[in-house]
Amino acid sequence: MSTELNIAPQGPIAESARILGIDVARGFALLGILFVNAAFFAMPFGELYSASEPVSEGWASRLVYWFVGVFCTGKFYPLFSILFGAGLAIIYDSTRRSGRSFGWIYFRRLVVLAMFGIAHIVLLWYGDILLLYAGVGTAMLLLGRASPKVLLWAAAIVFSISLITSLGFAALSTLGSTDSLAEEIEFDMAGEEIESTERPMPEGSSPVEKLGKVLMDWDGSEQFDSRVTELELEIQSKGPYSNAILLRLFLYAFSLVYYLSITIWVVLPCFCIGAVLTKTGFFRNPESRWRSRLIVLGFAIGLPISVLADYAYSYSDEFLWSATYMLGSNIAGPLLALAYLSTILVLVERMPQNPVAMAVGQLGRMGLTGYLLESIMMSALMSHWGLAWFGTTTWIQRAGIVIVVYLVILLFANLWMRSFRYGPFEWLWRSLTYLQWQPIRRTDVAR
Repeated sequence: MSTELNIAPQGPIAESARILGIDVARGFALLGILFVNAAFFAMPFGELYSASEPVSEGWASRLVYWFVGVFCTGKFYPLFSILFGAGLAIIYDSTRRSGRSFGWIYFRRLVVLAMFGIAHIVLLWYGDILLLYAGVGTAMLLLGRASPKVLLWAAAIVFSISLITSLGFAALSTLGSTDSLAEEIEFDMAGEEIESTERPMPEGSSPVEKLGKVLMDWDGSEQFDSRVTELELEIQSKGPYSNAILLRLFLYAFSLVYYLSITIWVVLPCFCIGAVLTKTGFFRNPESRWRSRLIVLGFAIGLPISVLADYAYSYSDEFLWSATYMLGSNIAGPLLALAYLSTILVLVERMPQNPVAMAVGQLGRMGLTGYLLESIMMSALMSHWGLAWFGTTTWIQRAGIVIVVYLVILLFANLWMRSFRYGPFEWLWRSLTYLQWQPIRRTDVAR
């Protein structure tokens, strides 16, 4: 997640040499990510898996639901991925100029990132992206050295795979929905349709024991057993923590199907695009025509596609609508991510001393810390060991929570960066990468 121009042990680049627009884009992306992830922290996975518009919660919640779906979902992890790829190219250039080994330094960074991801999954949340970044990032050990032309070809080929896998995932999803619906309908002696009763919750001494029995009894035609949702509500609201860990591991394993089918085939092309933008001087050239082109392309084409995809999601139990949603999301996500990035770069360069941009940029400098702090704070609000709000909030309430959590983290980042060179997790990441403690205080450098 770092896009510093120098990752040498002696320290980051000088303040004057940083690209403020990149930092602001990363800080802005943290807000969009939190808008998307808040629902996953606060609601049972099963409800989100088959989510529909929250009509019963009123117009305000429906507006938030629509806003998140159109402008946030599937747009900010591509933006993070583009920035990650940009950072890769910067690291490659830095190590090449200093005569150090790019491969070993980058590989160690990925190993440490994977460690963060595993800890994140086990201790806090199943929706982690860091482990996926570490895994997909290994492909960039070869592609990081490639020319912009080769990177663009690689991005095009891999992204084409994502569109194909999207269609396959849509077909599987609708097939599962059809089979599940068929099993929910039975006929009485007179041939009248009657609704079948749900399977009862198995007996067990603990929620985890019940979860094990539900998994053993899981019908292959069902995409997600509703009994898991009931158990998730119980475990998240009552604990204990060990049960919550096992639940997270199960939900992460379940999510891997989507990660491996869809997400990795979007992340890798975005890594390549980010590297291309760095190698071609996109970030440092205010006169680049591609900025205005990407803004137009994103908002004139990507936004309407996103609106259509969000509408199609409500009817995704039918193949045509499911395919529209999957394809639309995959196409609109990177387009809008590039439009967001280009817009931020243009605005920051026109108003370089804007206090909002400066504050968000400070958070962007510690993107890994900000991402993990979001998980820590949301878990504290929703989990049994905190305020136990899991399953009790509405979409409009969560929007308020998102804004408050983001502002708290923004304040922390600006206070922290007054005295320190890196965020706390960035410092740990750097220290473990180089196998020696790095100076963290600004005064340490002055000495």
